[in-house]
Amino acid sequence: MKPPRYHRMFDYDRNLLPNAHLRRLEEGVTSIGQAREKSRWTIGYPGWGMIYHLLLCHLNREREEHILETGANEGCTTIVIAQALLDSGCKGMLHSIELDEQFAEKAEANLKAANVSDRARIYRGHSHKVMPGLLDEIAPANRPLRVAFLDASHLYEDVMGEFELVLPHLSDDAIVLFDNTYCIAEEGEDQRVNGALKTIISRHGGNLINLEFVSWYTPGLAIWQRKPKL
Repeated sequence: MKPPRYHRMFDYDRNLLPNAHLRRLEEGVTSIGQAREKSRWTIGYPGWGMIYHLLLCHLNREREEHILETGANEGCTTIVIAQALLDSGCKGMLHSIELDEQFAEKAEANLKAANVSDRARIYRGHSHKVMPGLLDEIAPANRPLRVAFLDASHLYEDVMGEFELVLPHLSDDAIVLFDNTYCIAEEGEDQRVNGALKTIISRHGGNLINLEFVSWYTPGLAIWQRKPKL
């Protein structure tokens, strides 16, 4: 693996964060080590702000929007997504899958403290096992998803598996977000999220925007869309 690169910011105005509980978690955090203690492996600022405003600009206020997230971790980015859903004025829910039981419990506690637990639900288990039944329930053919954030395992096969499970349930103008997109792998190693994105474009086409200077080890946040609505 290539040496770590970090693009999470710490010297910023906490009032820019969209949720009071998230602001409390970030209070006094000035280093990666402190961030690990208070908000764990989350994308951090400015990624939180980017996702929040992206969703505010994309969610359709005239429909019930359901959002899929994989890899809730301790729920910080989950809070941001749920807050965007709430602030957009949309009906609907965020559905977040987390494999680790301790992370799932912490995420639920953080969602409650952030006052967004009525708009977000944590599902326990491996995403590949939970997603098929969940997607059939929340994204039937007449109501496809318009937002998914795939951020569980970063191994190539796992990323591809999640993407190809969600793909049939997406509207043409849906956006799919990926974290940790920087090419960290050396030749011969698992190519992780970066390699999966290359395969997605070659196999499924679509449009991809990769934002390099956001998040931390591994940095990078990408937005994929199959067909923009023009």
